[in-house]
Amino acid sequence: MLARFARLAPIAVTLGLLPGVVEAGEPFVPSWIKNDPTAKSVAMEIVADWNQVARYAKDNIRTDIIDFNGYWGGNLTIMVPTGWSVNIEFFNGSLSFRHSLMVTRVYAQAEMPVKLEAKDAIWGAYTDPPEGIYTNERRQLTFVAQQSGNYFLACARQTHLMDGHWIGFEVRDGLERAVAVVHEGKFPPEQPPGRP
Repeated sequence: MLARFARLAPIAVTLGLLPGVVEAGEPFVPSWIKNDPTAKSVAMEIVADWNQVARYAKDNIRTDIIDFNGYWGGNLTIMVPTGWSVNIEFFNGSLSFRHSLMVTRVYAQAEMPVKLEAKDAIWGAYTDPPEGIYTNERRQLTFVAQQSGNYFLACARQTHLMDGHWIGFEVRDGLERAVAVVHEGKFPPEQPPGRP
């Protein structure tokens, strides 16, 4: 399973990224994250429903999984240094659904709202409109990671957050660059791999 990620070590570490403790792989810089430490900024490309076609081909049915770069339900956390500028190129790769991207607080499953609104965005960071952009559309999302802590990168569209269309987003003091961590215990081995 770890072979999917060329830069992940086979050693699992324990990180308290979300409520509770989860088993996680070693932090790595995926192909879709570009760091600029001199400018204290990071550029990312995040695609909604990145793995939709692979899942359809594997099972010959449309799955209920909606993802960001092949990850969903907190099975990936992006970590960025506190105070860095974050520039996200967001693309809706879905074959049929509108999607959006928003920085939110962490929600327990039982308290997730049916849909998110602009007022729910941390630092005003959300793609417009919050109900989602259409298939093959792009939006830029730019913000400063102002305060250390744990957050979600979530789709604001109706029921999508509740259905697992979110990944972890952590702002951490002392980091030298933005990295990603795959939570192997939350990533079913029978699913197609996430975007490396």
